Amino acid sequence: MKNITLTINGKAVSVPAGTTVLDAAKTAGVRIPTLCAYEGMGPHAACRLCAVRIAGEDKEKLACATKAAEGMDVTTDSPELFDERRTALTEMFRQHTVECHHCARVGGSRIEDLDPKICENCFFCDCVRDGFCELQALAREFGISELPFDIHEYDFLVDDSTDVIIRNPNKCVKCRRCADVCKNTQAVGVLGMVKMEKGQVVGVTTAANLAESACIRCGRCVDVCPTGAVYMREHKDEIVYFGHSYDTATAVLLDGSVLPELGRLYGAPDGSLKLGSVVAALKKLGIDRVYDAAEAEAFAAGEAAGKLVRRRKKAPAILANDPAAKTFLEHSFPELKGDFVFYDSAQTVFAKALEKDPAMRLVVSAQNSLADEAKRTGAAAIFYNARELFRILKRTGADPTRRGETAPDSLGLEETENPCAPLFAGFGWMVGSEAEELTMEVNGKTVRALVCRNPAQARKALSGDVSAYDVIRVIA
Repeated sequence: MKNITLTINGKAVSVPAGTTVLDAAKTAGVRIPTLCAYEGMGPHAACRLCAVRIAGEDKEKLACATKAAEGMDVTTDSPELFDERRTALTEMFRQHTVECHHCARVGGSRIEDLDPKICENCFFCDCVRDGFCELQALAREFGISELPFDIHEYDFLVDDSTDVIIRNPNKCVKCRRCADVCKNTQAVGVLGMVKMEKGQVVGVTTAANLAESACIRCGRCVDVCPTGAVYMREHKDEIVYFGHSYDTATAVLLDGSVLPELGRLYGAPDGSLKLGSVVAALKKLGIDRVYDAAEAEAFAAGEAAGKLVRRRKKAPAILANDPAAKTFLEHSFPELKGDFVFYDSAQTVFAKALEKDPAMRLVVSAQNSLADEAKRTGAAAIFYNARELFRILKRTGADPTRRGETAPDSLGLEETENPCAPLFAGFGWMVGSEAEELTMEVNGKTVRALVCRNPAQARKALSGDVSAYDVIRVIA
């Protein structure tokens, strides 16, 4: 693709044609504040915080929605732009509840008094994102202490109908990230702008609530929400209680998928947080046994590979173990049911391995869809994601970044040969992009696979000609 050159804050930057000004600025190492933009998803131009000045233009342009052009001269920061961004940010608080802004502990509303290090360890505020909320961080950056309007704290009902994914529209800032990921990445589309008696808000457009909608319980809306408007039901007190209970044995399945976000929340260098250090932190909390999910995943993958090798049908096998991916496929492509090759999640393997063990089973993973599976099947008593684990560890002082490594316990699973190992290695969920093709040799035969790393990729693939593939793996 042809490159173009533009100037950002006096610095020449070369980027591929079609790049947005926002992404061009990132390439140049220039930060432009934004709340609605999310890497890989199209712009909504909803928050208006990324306004920039382009030479020769009468009005400011939104960096997320403006394509970079040859010779363009962009200014990303000035007193005027700061004031405009501050005004736009202040308006977001008109609907957003402000437990975070008026602190009961500090006893005031001066944003400079709200130290995020205090927030992370404080029990006064009920917000799941307190201390690492993007809106809160921007309010601190722009010094927003006084809000020139009355606060409407609870105009909208909280949707806890699934008992897993909780939606609190009172904390919605209408960035529409959740609606975007639901529609364009997860190919479900149950979220969007809804007109209510007390104003517009992002909500369920297809039913009265999430439980009655076609929601697949993937929890990706939680991953992209910048505030506390969508979150997983929390159980932060239970792990501490049961960890210190003499009457209850506890077993945790720890998935290494939590390490990148947990490390980021702690401010640790990329890749520096090790699984063994989190094992040590959990044992400090009193957890009796901590198992590595990789052991369970390898066992499940080996069993799935056996199913694929024994399969004799000419139609491609549609492979999935993510609970949300299974739900998506069953709802969207029931006519392909005979080609589904579903296998156990690591959580299910964990439950089966400890089926006769009286220990309370807990699961820690970045895969939010496991929370719904745990609730439906009883595979685990409680699910925790990286954000909740961070809050627990911060509040108990069991800091994994300051601990040595402790080896995880073993489930004692028998190793299973996996002739299709490349199909299961190194693939995770992602936003956007095309599905990935993979060719491997299995027992002397060339096997062609397509890995769909989100449901939208799967919908596109399964709605077309798939005769070129032997296996289509779906991740949600």
